[in-house]
Amino acid sequence: MLQFVADQVDQLDLALDQLAVRDRNFDRFAMMLIDNVVELTLHRHAREKARENEMWRHDSSPKNDPKVVAAALGQSFEAKVCLARSTSMIPAEVAQSIQYLHAFRNTVYHQGRRHEGILHSLAIFYFQNACSVLEGFKPMWWSTGSRDRISHRAIKYLGSPKLFEHREVMASACTRLRQVGNSLGQTLIADLQADMNNTIERVDEMIDFLTTEAPQTTSRKQAIISAQAWPFAFSDDGKQWARDNHCPTDTVGGYVDWLSANYPWPVRADPVSGWRKRLVSLKAEKDLNAALKKYCDFMRQTEDFRSKIDESASQLDAYIQQQIDIARGK
Repeated sequence: MLQFVADQVDQLDLALDQLAVRDRNFDRFAMMLIDNVVELTLHRHAREKARENEMWRHDSSPKNDPKVVAAALGQSFEAKVCLARSTSMIPAEVAQSIQYLHAFRNTVYHQGRRHEGILHSLAIFYFQNACSVLEGFKPMWWSTGSRDRISHRAIKYLGSPKLFEHREVMASACTRLRQVGNSLGQTLIADLQADMNNTIERVDEMIDFLTTEAPQTTSRKQAIISAQAWPFAFSDDGKQWARDNHCPTDTVGGYVDWLSANYPWPVRADPVSGWRKRLVSLKAEKDLNAALKKYCDFMRQTEDFRSKIDESASQLDAYIQQQIDIARGK
């Protein structure tokens, strides 16, 4: 067990080195190291809870919900977090933040997303939460062996602890890791606010572009509905909704106009002013966990609409470029 904990401390110290460089590629590496520590520690926690159930299997009821433990021993990160929360290893707000941060790690690793402007502060915040996870890990007993090899990175925080001192040493090590992490600075709320503001302004500009540069004069509301109507009109769901509601026209233009007027669109009015109110709320937030939730909720809830506006603006831009080429005789 000592070897396992020392390895996690080693990785966190290595992550600190990457974060100190303040380069996005090093931030990506740090994010992956930190996420690995969190997932491994949560999985080891699940193994400990399974062992507890086995030791007290003759009791009238198991100490830990067997279904929750079994799920946590699988591949699901969410299930591991659920067990950690239900067994009071970590508080609910930390559990929620870890899931958001794990999702960011996935987009960085699997999709190559850069998250310009927020990745560094996200990684620092994830580091702080990883310290909470490691500190909350309390095995039933500590063990060490002759094959244990404690790295120089881990010794900086753990020293050469005696077996009976492990719990105290771990608490001290996590405190020291946090202190070093805090020395890197914490700009999470400011960075999230800036990124959210840029997102809102970009959508606002695209809606303006759709209203001022389209071949036919249109209002912001019409542009917003149209951006949703055209892709929906030719989807299977759109065609089925039109059949179920007895669309009265067979022409493409009439069909889209009818859908525009009758379908209950998720966004029917200009959302920008409401978004800016949410931005003010984020800017005023003092709690890092709450701020991350507000940011992630906004990005998730608006993602589909923002994607449709972006696609509509891209199509209009392509049409304008085509007309320019035609006028130039190309």
